[in-house]
Amino acid sequence: MANTVLVKDIMSTDVKVVQNETSAQEVVAIMAKNDIDAVLVVQSGKPTGIITNLDVIIRAIQPGANLNSIIARMIYTNPLVTIEENATVEEAAELMKNWKIHHLPVTRKGSLVGMITYIDLAFAVPALIPTLKELWRPTK
Repeated sequence: MANTVLVKDIMSTDVKVVQNETSAQEVVAIMAKNDIDAVLVVQSGKPTGIITNLDVIIRAIQPGANLNSIIARMIYTNPLVTIEENATVEEAAELMKNWKIHHLPVTRKGSLVGMITYIDLAFAVPALIPTLKELWRPTK
């Protein structure tokens, strides 16, 4: 069944995005306001990176850091792994497993059209849980 479900069928299209020059303070505010754990960084409609809660903690928060002087491109994760909207959810699960990522930006001809998470995949196609179970485990 998984190979008949396409990424575009279950992706979220309400993706919060910021620009390369957006301050880390604004990124954190967007994440808090929308109760989300990741935002995409885009330039000219094309995704260039992703910022997750972990990126903020590891790369932006430090004693005395001024989040207004840190910009998105300084803390985002890159290279960015993406998937085309017509790919199967099985392909998405394999990408997430292989790259050990929880969020997968969805593109159409390189432009951002949505986002899919490992939780989306598990709920939409429970048969994928064995493939995704490694993403629930803490890293060593």
